[in-house]
Amino acid sequence: MTIESDIIEWALQRPGWQQDVLVALANGEAYDSKRIEQLVDDILAGTNIEPSQEAKGISVKSPDIEQVQLIAIADLNGVNALADGQRLDFATNGLTIVYGDNGSGKSGYARLIKATVSARHRSAVLPNVFSEAPAEPSGVLHFSVAGVERQQAVLASPPPEFLRMSFFDEHCGDEYLTKESTISYRPSALNLLDGLIQICDSARSEIAARIKTNESTALRLDVPPTTTSGAFLATLTASTTEAQVDAATALTDGTNARLATVLQEESRLTSSNPQREKTRLTTLAKQVKSLAQDLNLLIRALDSEATDSRAKLRSDAMSARAAASVAAANSFDDEPLVGVGSETWRALWNTARAYSVTEAYHSHDFPATGDAAVCVLCQQDLDVSAKERLRRFEQYMADTTERDAVAAERSYEEAMEELRSLEVATPVRTSALTALEAHSASLCDTATALLTKIEEQRDAVVRHLTTDEAAPTPIPEVDLPEKLITLAEELERQATATDLSQFQATLSAATKEKTELQASVRLSESAARVKAETGRLRDLMGLKQARSAADTSSITQKAASLTREYATDRIVDQFTRETDRLRLQKVTLQDLGGRKGQLNQKPGLLGATRGITAPSVLSEGEQTALGLAGFFTEAVFDESRSAIIFDDPVTSLDHVRRDKVAERLAQLARDRQVVVFTHDVAFTGDLTAAADSEGVALTERAVERRGIEPGICIKAFPWKAKDFASRIDHLKVELAKLTKERPNLVQDEWEEKVASWAGRLSEAWERSVTTEIMNQVFDRGSSQVRMLKFRILTKITEADNQDLQEGYGATSKWGRRHDKAAETNYVAPEPADLERELTRLTEWQKRIKRYL
Repeated sequence: MTIESDIIEWALQRPGWQQDVLVALANGEAYDSKRIEQLVDDILAGTNIEPSQEAKGISVKSPDIEQVQLIAIADLNGVNALADGQRLDFATNGLTIVYGDNGSGKSGYARLIKATVSARHRSAVLPNVFSEAPAEPSGVLHFSVAGVERQQAVLASPPPEFLRMSFFDEHCGDEYLTKESTISYRPSALNLLDGLIQICDSARSEIAARIKTNESTALRLDVPPTTTSGAFLATLTASTTEAQVDAATALTDGTNARLATVLQEESRLTSSNPQREKTRLTTLAKQVKSLAQDLNLLIRALDSEATDSRAKLRSDAMSARAAASVAAANSFDDEPLVGVGSETWRALWNTARAYSVTEAYHSHDFPATGDAAVCVLCQQDLDVSAKERLRRFEQYMADTTERDAVAAERSYEEAMEELRSLEVATPVRTSALTALEAHSASLCDTATALLTKIEEQRDAVVRHLTTDEAAPTPIPEVDLPEKLITLAEELERQATATDLSQFQATLSAATKEKTELQASVRLSESAARVKAETGRLRDLMGLKQARSAADTSSITQKAASLTREYATDRIVDQFTRETDRLRLQKVTLQDLGGRKGQLNQKPGLLGATRGITAPSVLSEGEQTALGLAGFFTEAVFDESRSAIIFDDPVTSLDHVRRDKVAERLAQLARDRQVVVFTHDVAFTGDLTAAADSEGVALTERAVERRGIEPGICIKAFPWKAKDFASRIDHLKVELAKLTKERPNLVQDEWEEKVASWAGRLSEAWERSVTTEIMNQVFDRGSSQVRMLKFRILTKITEADNQDLQEGYGATSKWGRRHDKAAETNYVAPEPADLERELTRLTEWQKRIKRYL
């Protein structure tokens, strides 16, 4: 089975919507934000769950990966201590070597690149730390994507394309050894799964945004979770029914009234203390007990027995008066005026009596009938008949019948006065009702209603006893007084038991009940919102199910499985090749699993026991070589063939490994841009030789100091870093300049320039001997004698030796090595002489190379 058929077989087992995505990706379709939103809508609606018939014909295509190349770093300002305004150019193909001595600023440019491209280790790019007011680092990175030039501000967030370029230095090598990395090479067919992972991630991001929006509208009632209402809200789910919501939000009768009472009670307790509470309870107990006693007295005062007793007094008074009236009628029929003995007349007689004994004749009995006495009413003299009449009237009033009548009437009036003066709403009772209301509104309402009934009953009894109105129905028997007595006794017990702990318990109970009632009221008022919340929860459940459906774990597992099956062998084989080149043994790549369709790995030791790690066993040089082997492996499998950049990659490597690294870098430069920053003159020579051997274009760059200012960019190596061919080219250019300047130079100026040029020609002779003869026979780095190259020495002729001696001797005479003897009368050679010696060297070098 091929990887393509394996992917198709797996795709046919995916949900329908994922099959649709795979088909679209295979057809080269893109998913923008609107299409992602529509995809999420479809997942939520469940409209695309059926398998896609087109999935069977998926055609896996390899994507085009654009090459990214670094063109230049320019217009720098405030970066480290580098000179401002410099531009460092890089060739976009072949090998670019940037040479710089230690402290030249070379690594400053390298760090800028490292901070922008893909690198396992990051280094901070600092401003000029030696400046009191350093400028913010700035500059421009020029790069190209698929041949199209672009620009990017340094230290700005790099575009994704930058991550296709890779950077390596010693620190990156250390990270490669100690941390896991991702295999860069994966069969192109797996890009389809990568695309599916990206779409799923985008869908999950859209779903996550919708979940966030959904959750932001969640019902937030200020209902404590410890209450019944709070507990209901806490257990609210997508499956909660409207009937359950209705039941939970319904209020029992009297809830609001009870809440008002409890709020008042809590407020009172909060502003009180145990002693005041004890006094309040005691006072309330007395008021309630007194109210109960008063109610009992009032009820008894108006019961049937009391009413009947008053009715009898009325009857007795009426009977006695009737008897007295009969007696009076019989005694005073002959009197001039009628009505003697009537109630009106008796009132008049009693008034006259009072006046007589208190004012007119206070020292005489009534009536006063002495010689000088006069009538107390008309104040006229009393004749004999008048005196006799007064004496008869007094005798009548003193008669038993009249006294009995008066006594009976007095008893009746007293009873009626007692009835009429029977107060119901006294201040004491009103105060007691107010206090009772704060404790129990229901008992207060019952007591108030009973008092109203008692007042009505009193008035009805009065009417009954003073008119012909029938007797009212007695007040039905009630148990309110007994309840009040029971409450009073309970209040007395509470007062007795009240201390700090009891008071706090009472206050806590009031607060708890208040909280419970408030929660119930708030929940009831929010019934519609609670029902809407269940709908939101149902939407949220659908979103979370959709998010789970878009999970990428199984896709990642499949991609990792396919990577292991179809790519791991190639990667391990390439890694082994790279380690072999660098003379490393017993190292391999450890598979650490995958994430998001990528396979992670880390170098490890073959056959090591007890879980020993590579860094704890390998030497410093071997660790550097291992880091390079891993980096080279990743570079090989980078399908974009984008730029790779190195900063002093051969630190701590021996000469043999340095040669191999130079050779490998030149090989990689065949089809991609390779940039190497180095301060190593010998390694620069190795790279130059390797580039020449591989037929790779070599571009020279250098970073130098100008005085104490680092970071000056030059488009050529300094003399000490040039190889033989570059030195010859340099000498030719300089000779052309000397030839042009000769007519305008005085002898001293000419001698100075010739001495400088001749000194470099002498060094070119030495470089030719070392590179073309000595280094061919004896490897100074490894102290190895190359016996097979010994034949070179046998081919050197006397003519070759003569050319060498004469040419090298001439340069020694012309250069500033020794003082010129006065006797020789030294005269500097002319341009033609210089050109002849340069030609001698180039011809000699060509002849010697043919001996190899």
